[in-house]
Amino acid sequence: MKTRTQSGFTLIELLVGATIMLMVMAGVTGLLIRNSRLNKSQHIRATVQSDVRSCVAMIVQALRSAGWDPAGATFAPVVLDSDPGDGISEIEVFADLDGDGYTNGPDEQILIRHVADRIEWRRGVSGSFEILAVDISNDADADGTVEPLFVPDSTTDPTRVLVRVTGESPVPDPLTGQAHRYTVASEVALRKRI
Repeated sequence: MKTRTQSGFTLIELLVGATIMLMVMAGVTGLLIRNSRLNKSQHIRATVQSDVRSCVAMIVQALRSAGWDPAGATFAPVVLDSDPGDGISEIEVFADLDGDGYTNGPDEQILIRHVADRIEWRRGVSGSFEILAVDISNDADADGTVEPLFVPDSTTDPTRVLVRVTGESPVPDPLTGQAHRYTVASEVALRKRI
């Protein structure tokens, strides 16, 4: 009589194999979750940096045109914040872009301000404000004190204005639990005459 040998796995071999498979799956799942959090963290950081940089670029471009006066009308290039203690940091920029001797045309008078968590501007004498950036805390050191958006070298006759914008992520970083902050500063020399 022939004896038959049985092939297959024993119960212990199956349990060991399943345990090893579960450990591998847990490791892969942990790695995927960590990579997802890292990706989200990098996306949050990149968004804050991009928003702050583009906002500063638009403000600097407006300030660089301040004082453009081809007709020799001699107007002030900027008007500084008249009430620095009101919680709204602002500056008004004047430029005679069309050369008619006045600053009442489109984009010749721009009011830029930081209100609450946003930076906005109004181009022209009247009209509504456009939002340049949101989630702007201007609290670079996270001490709860809002730093001014514009720092002139003189309060009576400025020749340079430092623009400093700090953005803060609206959601905390999934890795650290803290908000991302990013500050960009740019100093602009104001033109006095062409």
